[in-house]
Order: sequence, then C-alpha cells, then structure tokens
Amino acid sequence: MEGLNYWELKKFSLRKKYFAFVDTGGYLADQLFVKHKVRVDYGQEYAMPDCPYRVIMCSVAKIDVPEFVQTLKELENKMILFGHADYPEFCVDLKGKIAKTRATLE
Repeated sequence: MEGLNYWELKKFSLRKKYFAFVDTGGYLADQLFVKHKVRVDYGQEYAMPDCPYRVIMCSVAKIDVPEFVQTLKELENKMILFGHADYPEFCVDLKGKIAKTRATLE
C-alpha cells in the first residue's frame, strides 16, 4: 500500500501496520490525525539539513488504516495550502530515489 506521500513498511504485527510518511517540521499531519481521530504511534524521523520535509516512521492499528490513508491524502492538499507547492514533486523524487536504492541492493 503506497500513496504519493507514504509507504507501508514490511514489519510483522497482528494488530498494527507500519508506515513512513513525509511531513514538515511544523508537523501538519498531526492536526489532521486529531481531526480524523486516528491514533498514530510515532517512531523515528529523518530530516536533511536545509530541507523543510522529514520522513516520519509510525504505526497505526489495522482497523484505523483506511482513515489514516485518507488523512494522508488530505495532507497533500494541506501542504499546498500552507505554501509547500513543491511537496508532491519532493515526494515523487524521494520515492524514485528509494526505489533506485532498493533495486541496487537486491
């Protein structure tokens, strides 16, 4: 399961699904998770210097996955409204780099 701004991570759990998604240092996704009543357990996050975006690892109860995915689709629009017009391009570029790296490792 993948969208523009998130990836499902392969990790076994009976009750949870694991994801990575792209957000900003202002954590715009947090307000949307509260609005949609999606409980997210956050893990590590990764940011590059001089980049407004960061990749955040998290887990979500399997029952909440559809709402989580819908929330991340809303995040795409919120990013553009908050002046991050390059967000979709950044996500596509990052996914391409990850795919290229995975291909070289296999």
